[in-house]
Amino acid sequence: MRALLVAACVWALSVSFAPARAQIVAPRAGELVTQSDLLGYLFVAPQPGDWLRYVVSVNGNEVVTKTVGFGAEELHQKQAAFFETQTQMPPLASVPVSMQPAVGGTIVWKMYVDAPDFDDSSRQYAFAGGIIKIGDSLFRLGGSPYSPSSAASAQSLQSMLLFGLLPMPDARYGTVIASQPQDVSVGGTTLHTVHTTVDFSQNGAASVAGLPATQVETWQTSDVPLGLVTVRVTESGSVFSMDLVSFGRRSYQEQITQSIDAVPYFPGS
Repeated sequence: MRALLVAACVWALSVSFAPARAQIVAPRAGELVTQSDLLGYLFVAPQPGDWLRYVVSVNGNEVVTKTVGFGAEELHQKQAAFFETQTQMPPLASVPVSMQPAVGGTIVWKMYVDAPDFDDSSRQYAFAGGIIKIGDSLFRLGGSPYSPSSAASAQSLQSMLLFGLLPMPDARYGTVIASQPQDVSVGGTTLHTVHTTVDFSQNGAASVAGLPATQVETWQTSDVPLGLVTVRVTESGSVFSMDLVSFGRRSYQEQITQSIDAVPYFPGS
């Protein structure tokens, strides 16, 4: 239970970010970019009912299927955007601590943010409340109108969804090594993507102490919600990858339909 609570609280952890910069129009070899710069390229704002299904792999071995659906509904008399994530994560000793599950089986998270939509790729969203479903049990996480979200814990939508895959915080620059068009097939559909490779050195400009050298590759397109087809991270001799296997628009069926006010708080929260 303690491990699960820790996992639930990562959404409220403070993260340090690099100084604000203009979003890059397109990755160019030799350019210095942050992770947020890179992930914002070809961003497509997910609309209510859009969904994405990814397979997360470690060194070529599939470890979890992750389905993310998007929506918006009223939270404390204000419209709040949310994303609902379904994961099935068996315990594995070979994955990073941040990717290790608290328990096996399927877990569903419904996370609300302090904004009515996800239209801005550069916006830093704060956690405004959530619900976790474990088996048939529902628990509430935060979401009290008397405990407003902290701007210090705000993250981009892409960083929230990729937590555990990418190094955090996003406070160092990497060098674009290459960026070129590449067609990718997803569920029988050919997507016209841009494959970009960025090297983040251990002691690069504006680097953060303790982060190892990392190579981040992205395959991005304007043909799918969010714009991310594949994100691949090579670090310390291991390769972590999240690959899109299917997607849809305006067709997501929520797994958690109960009002947050009708759900009991998670024990100890």
